[in-house]
Amino acid sequence: MRVLILSCNTGGGHNSAGLAIREYFQRKRIDCEMADALSFGNPVYEQMITKGHVFVYRNMPRLFGLGYRFEERCHPEGHKSMIYRTNAGYADKLYRYILEHGYDTVICVHIFAASAMTEIRRKYHPPLKMYFVATDYTCSPGVSDLEMDAFFIPHEKLTDEFCRNGLPGAALVPSGIPVRQDFYRKTERRSARRQLGLSEYGPLALLMCGSMGAGPVRRIAARLAAKLPENASLVVICGNNRMLQTELLRTIKSPQVRILGYCTQVPLYMDAADVLLTKAGGLSATEAAVKRLPILFLDAVPGCETRNLEFFLGNGYADTRDTVRELTDLACAYLRDPARGKCLTEALDAGFPRNAAEKIYAYMAASAQKMPDGEHTKE
Repeated sequence: MRVLILSCNTGGGHNSAGLAIREYFQRKRIDCEMADALSFGNPVYEQMITKGHVFVYRNMPRLFGLGYRFEERCHPEGHKSMIYRTNAGYADKLYRYILEHGYDTVICVHIFAASAMTEIRRKYHPPLKMYFVATDYTCSPGVSDLEMDAFFIPHEKLTDEFCRNGLPGAALVPSGIPVRQDFYRKTERRSARRQLGLSEYGPLALLMCGSMGAGPVRRIAARLAAKLPENASLVVICGNNRMLQTELLRTIKSPQVRILGYCTQVPLYMDAADVLLTKAGGLSATEAAVKRLPILFLDAVPGCETRNLEFFLGNGYADTRDTVRELTDLACAYLRDPARGKCLTEALDAGFPRNAAEKIYAYMAASAQKMPDGEHTKE
């Protein structure tokens, strides 16, 4: 196989999923590369989408949610979604790139990329294997427009939802959402804290809100810093939101609080923590879930993250409260009684999928072996 992974720079989650797949495939010695699908379109459109998405997502979350709900509700049967129509425009250029580089397999970790690949399939009927990896715990708007060889979905309990949206059940593979292999390696809590220079004793809360640092992090961090039990600690990871990091460093002076920006040691911080407060992004929720870390969700960005939150709560994988005050009080309750999170970790142990990248590789490798003579692709 020669594999192209297509993502989009509209937040860190999709890229993280793509990189997790690439990491695993390269360990299996599969020729595998990754590209930004939007880079094949109009540069003005690319900048408008990527920068506009980040701005609206971080600063106007309610508007983001309204746009998501519009796409959910306003997709007349038999008509392609706005997402599809917009991204079909760069399909020709993308197809030329695929031909020039000799790819025989394309994995899409973003609906934009999958829409362009579906247009390629309908227009050129190429001998390519095409796959879509869903990175949220719902069948997102536009997915019903896609024509893929298989759809890798986050959980078997979502199979009915994807089928109700018109996808063939035989093409659905409940793999889970891919995360880096680091998240499957467990470091003992005290050892993780020693490596990070944290106190080995006392409960620890981890607060993070994705690569963009979205949501009411300022208010939660400030109130939690003031309410922490005497022997507890708090680590806040602000992602790429430097303005947020600067403000928190200026306003929070407690020795019990560590404030970080972009961080490459998230798996180790999760091993060190007793509870995580985070928004319900598909990737960040999955990373914590595979670490079996008790999750407290803040409802930061409506839309697909509302669906993620509903799925995790409905299956006993996480907890939440409606207000900042209630959520910080809940976090303190978990810190005072770490055993409180046991029911969440037990639910994750019982029903949450592990190592999605491995399952995706196994499925695709088996599919390659089944191809007719003359179409077989060697690994």
